[in-house]
Amino acid sequence: MLTDYEIAHWGAWKEWESYASQLRMADPARFNNEYAVWCKKNDEIEKNNPTSYNEFMERFPGASIRPNHQEDKHQQAEREKYVAVITKAEDQFKYTLRKICNSYGFFTKEDLYIPFIRAAKLIKTMWMISSETSIDESLPEFVSGDNGLLYNLDRVSFSKVKDHPCKAAVFRLIKNEDIFFNDTFIAIYRASKTLNDAGKMIDLCNVHDQYRRQFQDFKNELPEMSDPDYIGTILTTIESEYQTLVTPWHVEQCIMEHLHWYVTAKTSFYDDLKSTLLRQGVSKEWIDQRYQAKIQELKACIPVKLESFSDQVESAIFSLETKSDALSTDLTDLDYMLKLRRGCLYYIGGRPGMGKTALSLHLLQLSQLRENKKKTLFFSLEMSKEQLIHRLVCSVGEINASAIKDKRLSEFDHDLRLAYQKASNEIKSLNIHLVDTGIETIASVQTICEQVKDKDGEVGLIIIDYLQLLKGTSKNRNQMREQEVSEISRALKLLAKACDCPVICLTQLNRQVEGRLDKRPGLSDLRESGSLEQDADAVLMLYRADYYDKDAPSDLEIIVSKNRHGSLGTAIVDFNRETQKISNINRNSYKW
Repeated sequence: MLTDYEIAHWGAWKEWESYASQLRMADPARFNNEYAVWCKKNDEIEKNNPTSYNEFMERFPGASIRPNHQEDKHQQAEREKYVAVITKAEDQFKYTLRKICNSYGFFTKEDLYIPFIRAAKLIKTMWMISSETSIDESLPEFVSGDNGLLYNLDRVSFSKVKDHPCKAAVFRLIKNEDIFFNDTFIAIYRASKTLNDAGKMIDLCNVHDQYRRQFQDFKNELPEMSDPDYIGTILTTIESEYQTLVTPWHVEQCIMEHLHWYVTAKTSFYDDLKSTLLRQGVSKEWIDQRYQAKIQELKACIPVKLESFSDQVESAIFSLETKSDALSTDLTDLDYMLKLRRGCLYYIGGRPGMGKTALSLHLLQLSQLRENKKKTLFFSLEMSKEQLIHRLVCSVGEINASAIKDKRLSEFDHDLRLAYQKASNEIKSLNIHLVDTGIETIASVQTICEQVKDKDGEVGLIIIDYLQLLKGTSKNRNQMREQEVSEISRALKLLAKACDCPVICLTQLNRQVEGRLDKRPGLSDLRESGSLEQDADAVLMLYRADYYDKDAPSDLEIIVSKNRHGSLGTAIVDFNRETQKISNINRNSYKW
């Protein structure tokens, strides 16, 4: 017998099913999430009444046909509007720079002035020629002229005219014609490339003829390209007005400058598009997936510059002469074993309540970061930024956290209020950026880090709290969690190298550690994936004896279980449970 709840549920299910196909095409991530929720609800109802759905369809055979009333028309209009926004956004993410400049009008003429000159220089380089010369020694070197002696040009003859070596650098380094962003320039590049691929001489006349021959083929894709009747004037203008790049080195430098501008220009467009779509209500996850994919495509446009081994050796020797840029942890015992190095990934593992967040907040306040005023990024997937700031204030001001719990500032006593305000003012000087929303996936974390690095030039430290709350970027719903964690771990290592700074990620441990007599954790206790210890440059495990024995000292043991750049061991530091402050232990008062 159908209940009212079952009738309402199956009616809503058929309503959702009627537009699910549109949603699947427009926003697959949103479709997958909603579908998973519906399947769970369907299973719960059919568990209690296996024939529930069949009974509903027999009783309401027209349920799959959408009723024609005003509310449904409004909902349908909203869905169609959303689908239209998504469809347009898909097209905009595929825009070439040519379309962004010509059709979309994102850049002004002033923005494109310098890039236009660079593009013209590269175009001119493609039809440069060189030849071998010979000198007739039987003829005099100088001849008389109206203004005195002149060099005798008749002595010099040219032979074996051939392509200039600079051309090879252009065709080798430029893989994407879109960097020329102008329809006529792109058409000239295509004509030159056609000649190059056919093994023909690329000179001014041949480029002119090839352009005219392929005009109709190019016109459909490049509607703004110049008419064949004017191309001769354009080519001669480029030849006479713009400088020549005379060596492959100059060509390479010009191309690298132009490629960096190209990447910056398109990234600027994608950033603007991302903000617009967020305001229009498009799913952030949907936007981030496409944004990240496009950013990775852009990075692939820039050729990797390979250094010679001798240069690499010189660089390594020079790094020994300069002061180490590794960050001190401000914990003497721990510094003996490791410091935080650029491009390295560190995991801090521990059972809940061991002090992982307290240690991460200590690392936010490192003295070297304060002195150099480097930006520190803290991604919190567990606690809100307000909770983190309160904990940080208590740690800096050595305030008992329980004394301010569930109280307003006006309810603090005089001394407590002064201490809280003093600590608050002190942490305001820290160059920290706390992020507690919009970071469900590793792609979101990467995007924010790259944006901060592009804006500020460098990042001092990145901290993520914590790994198990992050999601990967794979769209495979059948992917095992272990594979997903491996993907996230690898992405964190690449993030450390890309941002050229230490990345610290907190991680939970398996419950099995609780069942052992010695509850000090080891590498095998890392949760969900064995790849964590492989990707990490160092793994720190936290252990407090007073967590299990209230009468034990409240010291925190930082166990260095893996250290790619140093020794292993245990650093003992002081941990104040009331204030969550971590500091060097007082050796004079320590009971061994």
